Amino acid sequence: MDVSPIVMFLAYSILFTFGLIFIAPFYVWRYRRTSQVRVSLGERLGRLAPEFNQATPGCIWIHAVSVGETLAVSGLVKQLQARFPDRKIFMSHVTPTGRTAGESRLPNIAGRFYAPLDWSFTARRALRSLKPSLLVIAETEIWPNLIRVAHERGAAVVLVNARLSNRSLKGYRLVHPFMRKVLESVDAICAQTEEDASRFRSLGARPEKVSAPGNLKFDFEPSAPGEFSICLEAALRQADRGPVLIAASTMPGEEPLVLKAWQMTRTKYPKALLILAPRHPARFDTVAGLLQAQGHNLARRTSLEPDEEKIRMGLASAGILLLDTIGELAGMFRLADLVFMGGTLVATGGHNILEPAYWGKPILFGPHMENFREISQLFVTARAALQVEDEKNLAERFLQLLRNEPRRKALGESAQRLLAEQSGATDRIVGTLTAMIAQRESVAMSTAGGKPQ
Repeated sequence: MDVSPIVMFLAYSILFTFGLIFIAPFYVWRYRRTSQVRVSLGERLGRLAPEFNQATPGCIWIHAVSVGETLAVSGLVKQLQARFPDRKIFMSHVTPTGRTAGESRLPNIAGRFYAPLDWSFTARRALRSLKPSLLVIAETEIWPNLIRVAHERGAAVVLVNARLSNRSLKGYRLVHPFMRKVLESVDAICAQTEEDASRFRSLGARPEKVSAPGNLKFDFEPSAPGEFSICLEAALRQADRGPVLIAASTMPGEEPLVLKAWQMTRTKYPKALLILAPRHPARFDTVAGLLQAQGHNLARRTSLEPDEEKIRMGLASAGILLLDTIGELAGMFRLADLVFMGGTLVATGGHNILEPAYWGKPILFGPHMENFREISQLFVTARAALQVEDEKNLAERFLQLLRNEPRRKALGESAQRLLAEQSGATDRIVGTLTAMIAQRESVAMSTAGGKPQ
């Protein structure tokens, strides 16, 4: 028996509400030491500040959930600003770190806010304020009510850099009729790969709406080296410290594994420095406590001023620099002799390896790269990165590569070359969005009797 769309969306909204009630205590606890929960509540209910209210339709709303998605779309946003200087661009995020990354990378947009929770009434509130002609959603963010309401209000809805993991695909297939109805409200899907495109088609997306222009992440623009990074480089050179290893975006349960590999490495290289960067700010103190409990000498980035001499003194007895700040990791990669990408020795799906690739650094990651399966496969196949099995294998690879500079150089050069070969998705997606905006303008002009709205 066919179920009506109204019933489908009602059932989804009820399940979404119960899910939100279940996870809300964790969210409040996680950000208990910040003002984020209080500050974001109104925006998450769709109540945007008065400066977001637009008198006429036409703005562009771009949604990027967290740091990775924000960095991926930054080049796209800049191109849209250049192509449509008269259109305001607003960005929404889900996580505080995503919002912080947006403020750093894209300070000149019209405004940013926390995305409304996915109820119809919250979506309508936000849409009434913004009146977008185009809603661009990055990667895996499929919010059924937001997509449906935006479509009903006349905005073109486009998924960019879209991907579906094996896990997501299995889940969506359980509600295939509902997903088919949701995707009817999407005007275009720009998938990362042909495999992702095929998966969206299998969920009911119309084939002519789906394309695979590539992965925006290959087009990212690196952050300029920050003041601290520049001073750290000079301090290490002056102190004759090295090699430098970076463990980036580590996740819960992973730091003890990395530290085992680090201890084996430092016995051979006593002047080495490990820059350890946990993924989430809420874990900075926890990781610092772990390091201290294991007897490691460490320096916290927040305790060091961006001054060459003070950094040198602060690191004099420290083997580990705990990077307990947001936004500085990208500027550190250029200093590394080796980079281990976290979230991969534990089953959390992995993180993006393209920033160290830009700097031509040898990259290692563990067995869990489910969220970046295509990228990781490309790099391993092209001999542009190495995949390790566990912490023992990681230590072995650290030592092998540190003893073999030509091998390190070859890995880094292959990574840079692969990055260049895979670029270009931004231009192709901008073309799709430009056509979408032109189509909407044409419809608006015909509705108004030849006058643009």
